[in-house]
Amino acid sequence: MGDRLSKRFLQQDTYRYVWSREKGDGDYARRQDLATIDKREGYEVLYFVEFFMKRHDLKTSWDVRRIEDALHSKSLEAVTLRQILLVEVESMLGL
Repeated sequence: MGDRLSKRFLQQDTYRYVWSREKGDGDYARRQDLATIDKREGYEVLYFVEFFMKRHDLKTSWDVRRIEDALHSKSLEAVTLRQILLVEVESMLGL
């Protein structure tokens, strides 16, 4: 797995993602994107997973799936704040 993730690493058969951006919205152009995650937007999920993997020196596609599954878990369904998601996913994965 390279340094940069692509959408093919995500479980698109399990989770539905939107891959189009709002007009004027780059990868993370809006300030809100820095604080929150819209788990329906594939680019935001990719960014979160990639950041999480770098933070914990994770490298495998199995790690991607574990992070993605934790992010979409029932217990985090209503959570959108990036900092809380980081802490909760770390806890769920025992990191």
